[in-house]
Order: sequence, then structure tokens, then C-alpha cells
Amino acid sequence: MNSAVSSITPDLPIAQVSHSVLHPAFIAREVARRYPTKGEITCFLLYRGMNDVYLVEDETTKYALRVWRKTYRDVDDVAYELDFLAYLQAQGYPASVAVPQHDGRLYFKVSSPEGERALAMYDWAPGVKFGERLSNETAFRIGAAMAQMHLHGFAWAGKDHVFSTQTAKDYNICMPALVAFVNDRPDDLRDYPLIAAALDARLDELAASGEVPLGVCHRDFHPSNVHVADDGSITFLDFDAAGEDFLMQDVQNFVWGNLFYGFDPAIGDAFEAGYESVRPFTQAEKDNRELFLMGKALRLVAGMAESSTAVGRGTLRFRNLDWLGDYIKTRARACGLI
Repeated sequence: MNSAVSSITPDLPIAQVSHSVLHPAFIAREVARRYPTKGEITCFLLYRGMNDVYLVEDETTKYALRVWRKTYRDVDDVAYELDFLAYLQAQGYPASVAVPQHDGRLYFKVSSPEGERALAMYDWAPGVKFGERLSNETAFRIGAAMAQMHLHGFAWAGKDHVFSTQTAKDYNICMPALVAFVNDRPDDLRDYPLIAAALDARLDELAASGEVPLGVCHRDFHPSNVHVADDGSITFLDFDAAGEDFLMQDVQNFVWGNLFYGFDPAIGDAFEAGYESVRPFTQAEKDNRELFLMGKALRLVAGMAESSTAVGRGTLRFRNLDWLGDYIKTRARACGLI
């Protein structure tokens, strides 16, 4: 199939584009000339959404190629994720990592109607999503692997690195979009900015205490971001949001995702037990579980509001804004934020 070719008619307005989709034929040509592949390349669009994911295959190997959506982030911010993954690979850690191009680079950029976009091709993660192969034993191993990832993060960052709460509070970047999104919901319109401001102060207090550690985190870990193969081996994937955050936030992101998908709470318990088999929680981390569960839900609703111009408002409203609002506010009140 050939990609469509268009021309600009002078008397028509030039449209503003929030999210274009790159044609698979274009992706295949770029892969063929940039990567050490074998034979003919085939490419199919798998998912269009927060980022676009393509299935790429040559004569012997299957890959996943991601095209990052144009957002408030700098296009080259993807280097953080890819460099961390390369470090994890060198440590023998089970993660889907970027495939180097001929020149050794881990990503490339293209021009699109909305601006520059980054692309990277990854090893294909074997198996299926954890949610399709649930077990407490596997959840325990996944938790242990996350703790090991956090320890690797300390080594990668270096012993003299000082972690900050900046990315832990990036829900603030999305707050204007969230306010616009809930403009027809007076209680949400009042409460969400108050919760965000109070959460800012609480997170800074926790960081200053030294009892709730920060580190290099996945930041979007949930049951669909880890694959389980037929032999039981696990592979972590989709580190797109990777950055500095509270380690306990990373843990509770998975626990919250388990709740969101409606899985047995025992899965979350096993995950936490596996994590603690490698890095035990501090008492302050345990005391703030509910705060981080609430933080995950607030990040979700704010992030999806920010993304709604590209992926649509229905993507967020499917889970019911009443449900999400009640979840956030109930815990915000219990934590003394409102």
C-alpha cells in the first residue's frame, strides 16, 4: 500500500494537527535504512493512542516500534528512558530495550504536522500481559524485579546524585487541561486544584524527611506493562514515563492498576511482598500508601485530560468521572489534603 500524497491548496486554511499517524510504509522504509535487519521489512500499526506502536518484522525477528506523541515534553527527553534501559540490559535485567541503529543511536526523529516526533524500535517482549496469566507467585516475582530495578536506578544515577520531586509533581503541568475538562462539574473544578496544591506540599515534606526515598522509577507500571512468557519468565516494558519519583509511588501504581482492572487484591499483596523481599519499605512509606494510591488516580485523570485533544475525551470518561473523583477525594480527605 502506498501512503497518501496531498498538496496544499492556497485558498484553504492550514489545519492545526494534534496527533498525526505515520504510515506503516514510511516506518518500514526508515527501519530498512537505519537498522541492521534481514531481508524484507513488514510493518503494521498496532495501537494508536498515548503513543503509537507498530509491529515491525524482518525475515527472522519481530520488533515493536514506538512513535512518541508530541506533548509538552521535549522531543529528546526520550533519551532518559532509552539510556536507562541500555544500562538495565547491561545488568541482565529483563526489560524490552531499544535496538541500536547502524550508528549506535537508540532513537531518531522525524518531522510531522505537529512538530518533531521521536521513534525507537524495541525488542519484542515475549509472552502475554500479566493480566492474562495471573498468579500470586508471578506477582511476587514481578514485585521483586521492580525492587531490583529501583536498586539499579541508584547505581545508574550515581551515589552523589540528588533526586528531586520535580517529575513527581508533573500533574501540575496538566492541571489547566483538567480544569477545562471538568468545567461542567463544579465540585471537581473546586477540589482538584486544592488537592494538587496540598499534594505538592506533602510530597516536598516527605522528600525532606528522608524517610520516603526517591529514585529512578518506571512511573507507569501496571499489569499490562509486564509480559509473562510460557516458561514463566517476565519482561518489563513501556518505560515511556521513566524519571525521578518516589519509589513507593511506583509500587502503588501497580497496586492501583490491579484494582482498576478488577483483579484479586491478593495479587497486589503478593507484588508488595515480592518487592519487600528485596527492598523492605520504610515505616513512612507504609504510612503513606493511601497518599500514593490517590496520587496515581490524580495523575491519571490529569494526564488523560491533557491528552484528550489527541486521544479523545471518551477515553477518560469510560471509567466514570464520578468513580475517579470519589476515589481521589475520599483519600485526599483521609490524608488531610482537603
